[in-house]
Amino acid sequence: MEFSPATKLTAVFGDPVSHSLSPLLHNAIYANEKVDAVMLAFGNPSIEKLVAAMRALPIYLAAVTMPHKQTIMPLLDEIEEEARAIGAVNTVVNREGKLHGYNTDIVGIAEALSGVVLKGTNVLLVGAGGAARTVAYLLKREGANIFCANRERAQADELLHTFGGTFVEPEQFRETPFDVIVNATPIGMKPNTDATPFPEELIRKGSSVFDLVYSPLETKLLASAARRGARTISGLTLFLAQGIEQERLWLGTRIENGQYRELLEAKVHERDAKLS
Repeated sequence: MEFSPATKLTAVFGDPVSHSLSPLLHNAIYANEKVDAVMLAFGNPSIEKLVAAMRALPIYLAAVTMPHKQTIMPLLDEIEEEARAIGAVNTVVNREGKLHGYNTDIVGIAEALSGVVLKGTNVLLVGAGGAARTVAYLLKREGANIFCANRERAQADELLHTFGGTFVEPEQFRETPFDVIVNATPIGMKPNTDATPFPEELIRKGSSVFDLVYSPLETKLLASAARRGARTISGLTLFLAQGIEQERLWLGTRIENGQYRELLEAKVHERDAKLS
């Protein structure tokens, strides 16, 4: 795709962002939809500097990833009601200099869990950061019983105070039969693919296991779940759905996702092969 002085700049903000597939997905959308734009990755530990760059350059759309989904919120001009209720923003649209914050992760998580019964079920949520808060928001909305495990107790307590539920230590996992397990941490992500957030022997046959990690496509947790007869859900489903929703918010057009999943799967397989 050729660029010109009129090409609009979009970005993914995070620290680090070298692993992000956002540029691949969004630039493919721009090419297919004939949009004169390009997405680049901007890694910086300072969210203040990234937001200043968004205003100055300008950057028209920002996909926000770890660790900035919560710290970016006070720096924005407007925040959509659902994102405020969740307490995390993963999308910022620059409209005539005003920065509008949204949470499209909720769209992706709802898509990923669309075939899973949540009402009245016991769900173990591992993690309590921005992504976990979005999962907890959906679980509360759907009437699930939330059990949260997290390395930092204070962060988990804040999540549970907002959305309800029970804190569990790893040694308490055996006390409750979990119908659904959600990993909302980076545990199991490349290059630490031997790590898993949950002991394999506690995964029940017929349960559902959703791993937000998408590189590798089949994490150790998902491989264990498949062996034990559980339904497995890849984080790639979430990633694709939330990314397409980001472009809908900016471009105002609905985009079909079929062709992009194949592109992303091929890229992850290629990257995994290089790192293995």
